[in-house]
Amino acid sequence: MKSIQIINGRQAAWLLGSLLTGGGLLSLQHELIRTSHMDAWFTYLFPALYVLVFGYVLVQLSMRFPNMHLFEIIFALFGRIIGTVVNLLLVVHLWVILMRDLLSSGKFIGTILLPQTPEEIIVLLFMILLMFYGRTSVEVIARVNDLFFPIFFLLVLLLPFMLSNELDLELLQPILTVPAIRLWYSNILGIGWFGDVFVIGAFMHTMWSIKQFRSSIRHGTLMAVLLLTIFQFLQVIVFGPNLPGNMIYPSYSLVQQIHITDFLDRVDLFILSIWFPVTACKVILIYLAFLTGVTSLLKKRDYTLLNSPLSLVLLMTTLLAFKNTTEVFSFGNYCSPVLVLAYQPVLLIALWLRMRRFPIRSTEKNRHGPDKDSTQQKSGQPQDKRDHPPGKHMQNRLAHIPLQSWVRIGNLLIYLCFGFVILGLSVSRDYSFAGMICATGYWICLIGMVLTSHMEMNYVSKYSAKEAPDS
Repeated sequence: MKSIQIINGRQAAWLLGSLLTGGGLLSLQHELIRTSHMDAWFTYLFPALYVLVFGYVLVQLSMRFPNMHLFEIIFALFGRIIGTVVNLLLVVHLWVILMRDLLSSGKFIGTILLPQTPEEIIVLLFMILLMFYGRTSVEVIARVNDLFFPIFFLLVLLLPFMLSNELDLELLQPILTVPAIRLWYSNILGIGWFGDVFVIGAFMHTMWSIKQFRSSIRHGTLMAVLLLTIFQFLQVIVFGPNLPGNMIYPSYSLVQQIHITDFLDRVDLFILSIWFPVTACKVILIYLAFLTGVTSLLKKRDYTLLNSPLSLVLLMTTLLAFKNTTEVFSFGNYCSPVLVLAYQPVLLIALWLRMRRFPIRSTEKNRHGPDKDSTQQKSGQPQDKRDHPPGKHMQNRLAHIPLQSWVRIGNLLIYLCFGFVILGLSVSRDYSFAGMICATGYWICLIGMVLTSHMEMNYVSKYSAKEAPDS
């Protein structure tokens, strides 16, 4: 395995998007509709905020401990004994997540594609795939994810147009009229799946620069929220507020409703061929984080030697962990929030308090090479002319907007999303048109957040080193 692994901000953002999107589409969405009915598509705000807070702590840790991943940083902050206990807790959580995702993915494949194939064989084949990628690095899975996630993202954006003949706006009304406590419960369920974000901490040392790491977390999180919200919105507007709650896989049932003339009535097979690799990339990423966590207990980074024995133990425990599909769904939807909220907030506070004792070593450095800005200054060439090539007037104007402005605009849009939801819950019961206005504002702000985070990531990539040195 390579001693130095490097991924750029775009790859990290797309990996995080796959991580947060992959599991929520399989088993969570019908529970959200059961809880929040027609307002279920507002249930990803607090999970997104949780991920952004977690990402902020990871960025601060990365500033103080460059070229170290989360497990090594925990040892540096808490010492060998307490650090071992904390890392064991994280490794066990990763183990549980892997068992949950392997079985849920296996049951999905067995139900939709291979109903006659024993579940054990499907899980075994999935485990062989994990063993293969367990011999590689995160760079490999990042490149594989680069092939599928952009296509998946575009397909989801096109779903409203492909389902245009199935939409019924009356099924959404009234908007933001469910009790606020039910909307809060749905957000808690979402935190259970978004709590997988700590997996990214196992690959902090692979990021090219700290600013890229920060922008990739924001962009990946907001992309995932947009995709999941579109799916949840379309389920309500196509099936209504009650029917999706009784479906096993409402997202797949939604895709099956696509009928583009009589010749393209099985578009779901094409979408599934893109959807499943995205989910597989998520599971592989978690598996690599699991291997990294186990080897960190041995003070090593090369996890290839433990790949085979750990995968066999994981296979046996996965097959013995759950009896049926109901147990898998119940554990993923109801036990995951308990596991996440039982220790992660305490861990975040402890990390924040401990790391403040250590100085910030760098905020803009390129970790594996010289700083690009300093190189440009030494060369005596104007930075604006080199970094802002001539182009269209609007593109040049956007390119000159400072990074901090994009961050502030994105933060403002996040606050506005919360404001629209709170305002809608307050007045929509008395004034139905207010709910429609708040829902429209919510959509505008959500799309704006993704666009601003995209511009932020492009800005950071433009001012960072373009290529990593040979390792």
